[in-house]
Amino acid sequence: MKITIKDVAKAADTSISTVSKVINGSYTISDKTADRVKKVIEDLGYKPNARAQTLARKATKHAAFLTQLPKNAAFENPHMFEIISGAQHALAKKGFTLQLIECNPQNVCDMAKDIIERKRADGLLLHASVVNKELTLMIKKYELPHIIIGMPNFSTSLCWIDNNNQLSGEMAANHLMDQGYTRIAYIGGREEDRISKNRLMGCMEAFKEEGLEISQEYLMEGNPTVEDGFLMTRKLLNLITRPDAIICANNYLLFGCINALKEASLRIPEDVAIITFDDYPFTQIMSPMISTVSIDVYDMGKQAGDMLVKKIKNPKLQIQTFTTLPELLIRDSTLGNK
Repeated sequence: MKITIKDVAKAADTSISTVSKVINGSYTISDKTADRVKKVIEDLGYKPNARAQTLARKATKHAAFLTQLPKNAAFENPHMFEIISGAQHALAKKGFTLQLIECNPQNVCDMAKDIIERKRADGLLLHASVVNKELTLMIKKYELPHIIIGMPNFSTSLCWIDNNNQLSGEMAANHLMDQGYTRIAYIGGREEDRISKNRLMGCMEAFKEEGLEISQEYLMEGNPTVEDGFLMTRKLLNLITRPDAIICANNYLLFGCINALKEASLRIPEDVAIITFDDYPFTQIMSPMISTVSIDVYDMGKQAGDMLVKKIKNPKLQIQTFTTLPELLIRDSTLGNK
């Protein structure tokens, strides 16, 4: 005798409508009820009509991740793939698949509109690098569930999560001061580089709390590249009083900084200490090993995935928060002044 949806509803002590919603992945059914219905379906061996199920389903159980993926992205932004992996892990546990979509700030609105109109996904994960004000208006218009990874560089009511870069800067500066360094320099990105700027703000706050004044000539801005890291460090070394420690805003600036120190025959940390942010790609393969303030970006991706599912279930949920806390990893590059 063929098992019907009516049989499932009766055995689960619920309505046919509720069973249908559970089968089609509706977010309006409680986890407790959904688990009970699923168990009955399994126990009875009920097989829903696949075509009818597809027609009835409003939810796709898909999420889309929109981000920039230029050539050499794996080398220039290795965090991206850790974030994607973490998000995929979290979404898969909730029964979602993750679509990876390459875009940029110029075409992101077209991409998002296509997803909306074709119902290709229930929600969006958006890397902050592709988010603009036009996209903000579109998301509000369609009330699309979303989580932005990274705080946008403009004021917005959209939902975002980020790591606390200002706290990271404070941790780096406090560690150097704890080690006895007083002539501390910072090499970072330009004014529009929000991550570098926030890390510098944290450093300056830590200096202020300790009554330590940092000369403006110790604060260097440039492109976040190996080449500019080299040039900025060379300028620091040509000062009448060179710094005894340098904070590098990222690993590429770090690599250039170390090259400049080697060119000047200066030892790390005996002559100049170095600390940076993020634990790869270079910190663990250099000699000496480089101290760093590290962020678990895989965990940040997992949290983004979890929050997106919550946002899909409750579109009115508002999220703007710092998530994963930074961790100070002390290594040889900052242990030479005590």
